Amino acid sequence: FTKLSEKMDPQDVLNLLSAYQTLMVDAIFQHKGTVDKFIGDAVMANFGTPRSHGNDAQNAFDCGVLMNQKLDAWNEERQAQGLPVIQHRIGIHFGKCVVGNMGSEQRLEFAVIGDAVNVASRICDACKNFDTNFLISAEMAGRITHELPSEDLPNVGIRGREGSIDLVKISTDPLVG
Repeated sequence: FTKLSEKMDPQDVLNLLSAYQTLMVDAIFQHKGTVDKFIGDAVMANFGTPRSHGNDAQNAFDCGVLMNQKLDAWNEERQAQGLPVIQHRIGIHFGKCVVGNMGSEQRLEFAVIGDAVNVASRICDACKNFDTNFLISAEMAGRITHELPSEDLPNVGIRGREGSIDLVKISTDPLVG
């Protein structure tokens, strides 16, 4: 969005972001997720908060698949109108977090914090290094089932963390596999 928006009128950027976020939020809600916040052009979602649905990891994964499907359909419409395609990245991890109201008496915000949140963000960033828009942690992969083409990526260094983690690259491209 940064590259695209630098040549756009601010109102057009807002309209573009709103259209994108509407699609993504719909996918999140369809899979019982919670929208934690919008961070510029990013959408942070979590699953299993404020209560678990028993299959939160699967819901998060299925949401990521639907997000890519929605983006592909939207990009087909955009191309037909002569508009540039939009790209995004999805990173999913599973782990314990603290959930609740945080801040001060003057300003409280419902938030989800913890190492799992930070790792998910770093996994999303790592998509750039693996020519993909969809990565999950091996921890996450062990909690779900799917039949999509995937590739194990062992011992990946994550910025700001000691050691490495194992990732799984997921393909939702209908032409792959």
